[in-house]
Amino acid sequence: MEELIREAEKVLPVSFEAAEEYEKHKDLMLNFVNTKMSKRKDIFSLIGGNSLQMMFDNHRHHVNFMINVFKFSMFELLVRMVPWVYRSYHNHGFTYDYFLVELETWKKAIKKFLSKPSSDEIMKTYDWLIEKHEKMIDLSKDEAVFTIKLEGEWEEKKNQFLYYILEGDFEKALKFTKKIVKRPEDLQDFYLNIIQPALYDVGNLWEQGKISVAEEHLATSIVGRIIANLYLLFSKTQKSKLKAIVTATPNEFHELGCRMVADFLEMDGWDVLYLGANVPEEELINIVKKTKPKLLAISVTMPFNITKAQRIIESLKTLGDHVPKIMVGGIAFNLMPDLYKKIGADFWAKDAKEAVEVARKIKTL
Repeated sequence: MEELIREAEKVLPVSFEAAEEYEKHKDLMLNFVNTKMSKRKDIFSLIGGNSLQMMFDNHRHHVNFMINVFKFSMFELLVRMVPWVYRSYHNHGFTYDYFLVELETWKKAIKKFLSKPSSDEIMKTYDWLIEKHEKMIDLSKDEAVFTIKLEGEWEEKKNQFLYYILEGDFEKALKFTKKIVKRPEDLQDFYLNIIQPALYDVGNLWEQGKISVAEEHLATSIVGRIIANLYLLFSKTQKSKLKAIVTATPNEFHELGCRMVADFLEMDGWDVLYLGANVPEEELINIVKKTKPKLLAISVTMPFNITKAQRIIESLKTLGDHVPKIMVGGIAFNLMPDLYKKIGADFWAKDAKEAVEVARKIKTL
């Protein structure tokens, strides 16, 4: 994989103008690809009998992800993500041939809607992906997953909690939680050693085709209810006058990571405004203007939402003296630790514990 990354970073970068034109015409290209693919006689064979909507979602994620790849030269992330996409969709019934057909259809859309100079630049990436198709299949068969290595009895405890949330048993999950979390000091260990690795496992099980989307959503919703119950167990920490806003980007529906960050910051004395997921950019900018926080923490799980974080940061930079310090986090940034600099953020934290450490530094600025 490292050799592929070096090759991609050397031969695939495109100009700013080509990246901008690709983004400008994304909806036209997306509609073209959806229409062409859905009219194929063999489409349900290619997508393994899944719904067309599942394919359409993949196409939408694809074009938004590629916008990020081109604008920020994220070719390392491209090489790391393509095998994951192959593995995830193939485990849910999509054939490997589907990806070749899809890429060829994107090429037709690019040629149809982009100018020749931009098309020639962008096409290099699609031709390269087609050329590396068999290699991507091989890499996709490597069952590398996002996991957190746990020590001592935490692995056993995490697995027990995972069993309850996959079974959809909120009562047993809550009872189990209360046995472990008896003091405010226990909360951080529970979040980092049980909730976070359990959620990674849930995501991995979906990727491997072992649980459905509905089962994934059920497990995640139970964790959200557990966190809400834990919040009520403890009296509020004495707050400072320093405000922090914690949110996820527009179109980002993975909110438990930023919820944990919000709770950790509040326990550390911050006056936290937790906005949750999918907050419209304009509304976020307005509340920043109104409340003037010292810190804004933005969570991005899905790589195709990175440009949305960048747009928020660019808008905030125009506020003059009221610009908060901006910290980003989430899997998208964990895969490329220097990415936060490219989008204009001030800091990056790999998890909720590190977010608190970064926030303590920000207090002194």
